[in-house]
Amino acid sequence: MLGILLVLHGSKVPEWKDVGIKYAEYLSKYFDLVEFGFLEFNTPTIQEALNKLIDKGADMIIVVPLLFAIGTHFKRDIPKLLGVTNNNKIISKNKEITIVIAEPLGFDEKIGEVLIKRINEAYSKNL
Repeated sequence: MLGILLVLHGSKVPEWKDVGIKYAEYLSKYFDLVEFGFLEFNTPTIQEALNKLIDKGADMIIVVPLLFAIGTHFKRDIPKLLGVTNNNKIISKNKEITIVIAEPLGFDEKIGEVLIKRINEAYSKNL
């Protein structure tokens, strides 16, 4: 069964968790198993979210970093925290789980459209 694990950086600002909640709710319309976890500061951690997916029956997990670019968190921290090796497999609770890490958001015109919207909203509020 497919599981989706959203990975967010995390923040000392509590509202940061709301972003994970909203994206998980949105993606739950399309996928049965969706959890989110944080690299630091907030809970659940990505390990806790991973375990929830496995407990719910996921045997393949797509990890979706909600990060804009490839960096240390993407290249080193996420795989390390998930226990992923070169073969994209982990053993958890005596089950083999396939872990696939999707690319970060990067540039996308749809994100550009959201930026334009935010700019116009800020501009309109400050006329």
